Amino acid sequence: MRCGLAVAVACLALTLCGAAQAQAQAQDAPEGFEAARQVHWALGAFFGTGWYQVDENRSVFILRLSPRQTLQESSLGPDGTRRFGVEILYPVSIGLTRIDDVPDFIDLDNYATVSFTPGIQVEVPVNERWSLRPYLHLGYGKESRSGEGAWIGYGGLKSRYVLGEGYFRWTVLNSLNVAGYGPEYEDRGRYASLMAGLEFSQPLRPAGNGKDALYLNWRLDYDWYFDRLKFHVDEDRVESLRDQWELGIAVSKRDKPITIGFLSFEQIGLAYRWSSDATFNAITLNFRSPFTE
Repeated sequence: MRCGLAVAVACLALTLCGAAQAQAQAQDAPEGFEAARQVHWALGAFFGTGWYQVDENRSVFILRLSPRQTLQESSLGPDGTRRFGVEILYPVSIGLTRIDDVPDFIDLDNYATVSFTPGIQVEVPVNERWSLRPYLHLGYGKESRSGEGAWIGYGGLKSRYVLGEGYFRWTVLNSLNVAGYGPEYEDRGRYASLMAGLEFSQPLRPAGNGKDALYLNWRLDYDWYFDRLKFHVDEDRVESLRDQWELGIAVSKRDKPITIGFLSFEQIGLAYRWSSDATFNAITLNFRSPFTE
């Protein structure tokens, strides 16, 4: 993991996109040229938001702008009448080769990749506790220095079930996700995953004195990949991942977004991701629940 045509930008984050330049050039590389080091840059459009590293290898960043447009809010009437929620999403991911100083954002040579993957999410209220959210994105991305382009697609089905409401609000999260790009880089253009997790929300500051109540949100997720994610670490070695854990923490308001200027966020926090074999780790910005991202 977002739409906004006339509404505020919902997400601004840093994401690993992959080793764009090196990987794009490796296919026609001269003898002795260092091989591509990371997941293909096209995966940055859907792989997540933050900073990623594989086996202590070099990192690449993505500046991701994800405005969203809400066409209709979901609802469930007392008589069981369902109203589907509909959102249109317009995520743009810009690959950065470095992000050490503020001038790095100004240097045009630092922008290695760009992708645009518009999509749609439909929220289906099954009952008062259970909601489903199918989603689909299709778009295109390009690596600036080599001129390499790729069609990108991802989608799936997300589920949220509320187990308890009280001092704690806790829910079960599940999702089935598929993603891919073409043309593929060495048969690494597809993956599918199954996610299960728990999400908690507890009061951090009660409402009063003209202030809104604040909540502390935290979650633990586990992703299992049907197809191993492969990272080309060097010319002769490929690391592959079978799973991923994520621990996230954030601050939110219960019934309204957090607004900073013209930006609006569901929540603001951080998350840490890692694989069971410790090959992969990431620090991400946490602006949404996995169910709504």
